Amino acid sequence: MDHARFEELMRNFQTQCSAENSIFDLTAFAGQPGAPIVVLVHGIGGNFRHWSDPIGMNPNDTWLFDINAHPPKGTNGVGTSPAYSSNAASSWTKILTDNNISYVTFSQAKPGDLIESAVKELVAILSSLEAQVFTPYEQDVAANGGTVPALIIVAHSRGGLVTRHALKQLGSAGLPHLRKVITLCTPHRGSFMPRLSNDYNNFLHNQIDFNILGNNLPGPIQGFVDKVLEKNLNQVANTVREAMLHSFGTMATSPGFSELEPGSPMFQGLEAGEQALPGVQYYGFGGFNPTFVNVYLCFLGQAVQLIATASPMLVGMLAKVAGVKSNYGGLAELELGDSAVALTSSVWPDQFNSPNKNFRINHMQALIDRPMQDAALQLIKA
Repeated sequence: MDHARFEELMRNFQTQCSAENSIFDLTAFAGQPGAPIVVLVHGIGGNFRHWSDPIGMNPNDTWLFDINAHPPKGTNGVGTSPAYSSNAASSWTKILTDNNISYVTFSQAKPGDLIESAVKELVAILSSLEAQVFTPYEQDVAANGGTVPALIIVAHSRGGLVTRHALKQLGSAGLPHLRKVITLCTPHRGSFMPRLSNDYNNFLHNQIDFNILGNNLPGPIQGFVDKVLEKNLNQVANTVREAMLHSFGTMATSPGFSELEPGSPMFQGLEAGEQALPGVQYYGFGGFNPTFVNVYLCFLGQAVQLIATASPMLVGMLAKVAGVKSNYGGLAELELGDSAVALTSSVWPDQFNSPNKNFRINHMQALIDRPMQDAALQLIKA
């Protein structure tokens, strides 16, 4: 198939699917004919810009911060890790465009709501793609030769669960061209962080003593900093509370977060009779850096790090509270996870026989991490 005809198919799919199914922000980029077509499924609370311009978004909406950088000069009092600079990383759509690989992105209409709305949208997109792009493409190949492209899904966070629901609903008959599914930091086995962060915000924070932060400061400045810290202690505590609520990037207060807890009705329905689709390969990528923002005390032009979210210090403080470890899955998301998803949870269920690879990233860094992008790109091209 020539590129002009392929572009026409992708353009028609974008127009018709958007109009017929009320899909927001649907974009279909036509890369090299014959190369895979990648459908990108964003996570809870996100939108299409998570794939195309995550650094350009308001960091208060993504909580995507440069944890290796100090607060800007001139910051006084309590400061946090700054946002990434505009050229710090490439988006997923740029990586795919640079490699001339076709992709589809969209925004879920109710990204923080119960999962069923997003599943319905993805089912509509995948069904339309099969009917409006792959079927005529097959007809062209039968007449003129060539290769029918593979369908590949790449999903971040809850997007992986949205994908699993959609695949279960459509089955292999509805997705004859699906070849690979790649999930990035998806809580395949659930996450305790929505409940933990909500409970921390409501009452657990009252059982944490932030006065001990001064004990870890360098001796020569400890006395002076302790006095400055005392004046800012409430702000430090409130910053940590806010950070805990943003472990998934967006504020963990919308209805969809309750479904992410292990054993929820959503998981029970998904796991009942769920099987891998024949001829489809599944891959899981996870993260093992739970820090997604650092908290500093800034004074006299200096920035002294007080605490990192999900640092061993904070985890230790939480673990001392009676019942916390047993009630919140052993704090696995914070001890060795990406701040939202434990390493063990980022692995697909056993029946999918999925290889898994882990990266030193937090949950939202999956949107910009080049090693993870390169690893996925190798799978897409293979």
